[in-house]
Amino acid sequence: MSGIGRGEVRLSFVRMIRIVVAVFVALCLVPCGRGDRVALADPLTYELMGGESIFSQDSWYYFGQVGVFVPLNQGILRQTASERPDVGTAGTDTPTLHVFLGVSDFVYLTSGTISPKNVDTYTGVNPAVGIRWPMTNGFLEGDVGVALANAFQPLSPVQQMIGLFLQGELYQKLGPGALDLFGDYTGYIAFGYLQARYLLPVWSGKDFSIFAGPEDIGEFSYNYWAGQGGGAIGILIPSIKSYLTLDAGLLRSSAGEGAGGYEGFSWYVSF
Repeated sequence: MSGIGRGEVRLSFVRMIRIVVAVFVALCLVPCGRGDRVALADPLTYELMGGESIFSQDSWYYFGQVGVFVPLNQGILRQTASERPDVGTAGTDTPTLHVFLGVSDFVYLTSGTISPKNVDTYTGVNPAVGIRWPMTNGFLEGDVGVALANAFQPLSPVQQMIGLFLQGELYQKLGPGALDLFGDYTGYIAFGYLQARYLLPVWSGKDFSIFAGPEDIGEFSYNYWAGQGGGAIGILIPSIKSYLTLDAGLLRSSAGEGAGGYEGFSWYVSF
């Protein structure tokens, strides 16, 4: 990683997160009028999410995302879809447009002859758009966008890279809880991220509800892989139409012999 220190990489990612938060705040300030009282559209649902996977002392993956769900219906509704969001999601009653911007910082050790410790860094953004389609007791979503990044490699000038970005999610109520399958693909480094989560209701009250359950995550890129396992907790607060999910666990990867860790969050709030 020519001329780039780990502290500088962390600082650049912090700057990106600040930009994401600024964009999110700007989105929250957009007027969200509901029109007249006869024909109400679903409230807009905003999302803010982020996390990190620490593979080894010199390899990690940071990500963040800010977005908005815009309902495509304009007719009279029996209820507002986001009044009580499903487990860890925005409302799912009607087809919904999903517009979002993601940021990422992917750093990993590579084998080479330049030095015993070659590190490649990819710092990028991925604007994307997609549709969330309601299904019986769930939804299916598909998103497509463009992935842009600066690549920092040993003894090489900074390169601008571009590739395809794909993201998808399948959510289905199953038994006493809900199964959530999520994945994305970043084309310029062929990086894939797959997540399976099953959450169960553990507490339901007037002011808030709590959900919890296990999750498994897999990550891969060319000859690199990581397997992660842990748990997630969801907190639903109906009075402010907000849902917060926190997850964490352990991982093993091809970047090192020991175990690493990961943590993340997602937050949905409707207006």
